[in-house]
Amino acid sequence: MPEVDDFFRLKEYDSLGREAMVAKSAMDEELARLKRREAELAERRELLATREAEVRAMNHKMAELDRLLTQRLAPEAISKLEEEGLEILVRQQELEILIEEDRTFLAGFSATIEDIRRDIDNKLSELRLKEKVALDRQKALIPDLPEGWLVSYQKIAAKNPAHGVFSRIQSQQCQFCRFAVSKSVESEVDTQYQLKACSSCGRLFLPYKAVAG
Repeated sequence: MPEVDDFFRLKEYDSLGREAMVAKSAMDEELARLKRREAELAERRELLATREAEVRAMNHKMAELDRLLTQRLAPEAISKLEEEGLEILVRQQELEILIEEDRTFLAGFSATIEDIRRDIDNKLSELRLKEKVALDRQKALIPDLPEGWLVSYQKIAAKNPAHGVFSRIQSQQCQFCRFAVSKSVESEVDTQYQLKACSSCGRLFLPYKAVAG
């Protein structure tokens, strides 16, 4: 015969499951935070590599211009080559400033990333422990639950209903969805401590003593 304590155990089972889910969600958030930072670092490294490649290409171009300027050319051609060389020099100077900024940023941000990794590793260790403790305590409750209760709970929990899996009967209505509940079902829940579900929203009814207690 079920007792009111069985409902307290079922409520605790539910609470521990939510604790484990919160810990898991927090772990996912921490890992996502690290991933965003690493993506930012990789993007800046790629930008630096692109700028350095552009400088190398300009060096090759300047060498080619210097070679052409040693040849006998018409004044117009020489003027055009010199103008092109000046444009390259200006762009090189701009890139060198940007490259220096990139290197400074990467040096500092790489150290920051390592600090973030250590911080996240510590948080993940704490969260993994919280998740494990909650799941272990949850598992330990299973043998003490009446037969069939866990299956009934899991069917409702799998739907992930808003505001939880439990409701109670008030004035012969489901407190959550206001669906009518017969007096016989109310009696089975509140006095016989049977596990019953609302025919409308599917939530499991808690007896008055399990709510008030």
